[in-house]
Amino acid sequence: MSREEFCAADGAAALVFDTGRETNAWKLDDAAFALFASIATNYDRQLRRAPLWAITEASERLDRLIVGRSDPVAVRKQA
Repeated sequence: MSREEFCAADGAAALVFDTGRETNAWKLDDAAFALFASIATNYDRQLRRAPLWAITEASERLDRLIVGRSDPVAVRKQA
């Protein structure tokens, strides 16, 4: 994903939230939909190729980041 695509996606998401809060209409226009579809397709492609250990490790790192911990102790996920 290029920086331009990232900025466009960020702007599109912000617009959806702004408009949605004001009008209660939560939707992407055609261009934003195509951009997010491309992002989702690329994400799916990456997940198909990534080894399970890499996905698990990234998920655990994200969990620690969310709770504000930087130590390597894994955070247990709630089912």
